[in-house]
Amino acid sequence: MDNLVDSAVRSTNCLFPGESAGIVALDANADILKGQRTGIATKYRDEYLVSRELPRGVENSGAKLNDINNSSDLSASFGPALTTKLLIASGGTNSSVAGVSANASTDVEDEVQRVLDGLAGKQSKSKAKKVKKPTRELVLAAAEKGASMAASLPPPPGQQIVRKRNYDPIKPEWHAPWKLMRVISGHVGWVRSLAVEPGNKWFASGSVDRTIKIWDLASGTLKLTLTGHISPVRGLAVSPRHPYLFSCGEDKQVKCWDLETNKVVRQYHGHLSGVYALALHPVLDVLITGGRDAVAR
Repeated sequence: MDNLVDSAVRSTNCLFPGESAGIVALDANADILKGQRTGIATKYRDEYLVSRELPRGVENSGAKLNDINNSSDLSASFGPALTTKLLIASGGTNSSVAGVSANASTDVEDEVQRVLDGLAGKQSKSKAKKVKKPTRELVLAAAEKGASMAASLPPPPGQQIVRKRNYDPIKPEWHAPWKLMRVISGHVGWVRSLAVEPGNKWFASGSVDRTIKIWDLASGTLKLTLTGHISPVRGLAVSPRHPYLFSCGEDKQVKCWDLETNKVVRQYHGHLSGVYALALHPVLDVLITGGRDAVAR
């Protein structure tokens, strides 16, 4: 079995002479130490190969590689952890590495204890600086004394706002109760939209039966029926400056009706789904429509 292992190691060294040279020293008498030496040498090479050259900042600060074995100077300059890496990467002595690693362990413990003490001190300071939030009793007491700071204090969470003593609620003006005057029927489907003319002479209604009806506001009689939509009419708007009536529906169409000729004079396209609302700008000649495609045009 030992002969097989030795032959395998020799063949491996012959195949990879560059990578194995200088890393593992074969010991034919101690087979157990071969694996340990190989593992340790591989770990050293993989971990400290990139640390053989100092960073640019360290080189610019005046660090010299000639004093690499001086563990006391390195510990003061770069810290214990980086000193250990520099010694191993530069081939320092075993005694210096052992001394630095021992110092590193003690320094690390001291540093950890120092950090823990600092955190405990910060927590105690933060607890001492806590200020109590204003409670409802404090706010009420300040309000009773007439202090001006009571108005500036925000109410505590979950509590009601303190009402001022000189607060007088606005009383609404009384009017006679509303009464139902008339029920107008004429559509064969649900009425989905209404629009009243600015002069209060007539109003328009749009229904699921795809028609728009013009009604007299005073008498409630039907004056005109407009047809043109192929789906329920969802919105109506009467222009206060022009004799136009705008309508929109679930058929993705927005129509402009000329009330002098009772015909469609313009159609607006662009929505990808049904149009459910429209409104006119009070000053500009702008019409805004909102559709089910989540777009206002």
